[in-house]
Amino acid sequence: MAAAAVHVGLLPKTQKPSKQVLLSLPYFDTQKSDDHGILQFVGNCGEDLVFSVGMETEADHVIKALKNLFALANEDMGQVKFIKTMPVVNRWMKMGGVASRVFGLKGIGRPLVTYGLSLAFADIVQLVDEVSSGSEREI
Repeated sequence: MAAAAVHVGLLPKTQKPSKQVLLSLPYFDTQKSDDHGILQFVGNCGEDLVFSVGMETEADHVIKALKNLFALANEDMGQVKFIKTMPVVNRWMKMGGVASRVFGLKGIGRPLVTYGLSLAFADIVQLVDEVSSGSEREI
């Protein structure tokens, strides 16, 4: 979600966001485990629509299935890109996500997620820049 927010300009690349800014983002730490797989529209980047979707540990399988569905329907995916953001997610973000989503402990989870995101922010911006410049981590 944070990478998508950077991509569409909801978060500036030049400064780490505060906890208040992060909590004001649409969908930030609102997803429950049952929401995985649901596309969340984050915004536009020029003509492109940017979505975020949580897939837990099944990203590779879900993306493969989506690509196969497009192929079965004989549909060209055009400029659809699937960007895996887990490589920039650190242990603080993971622990906070589990505390918030699995155990419902947002009072513990949110500070962990926001702290982890602060630590990972430069990596998130780098991922967005790589995707935007065409040197992609698309899977």
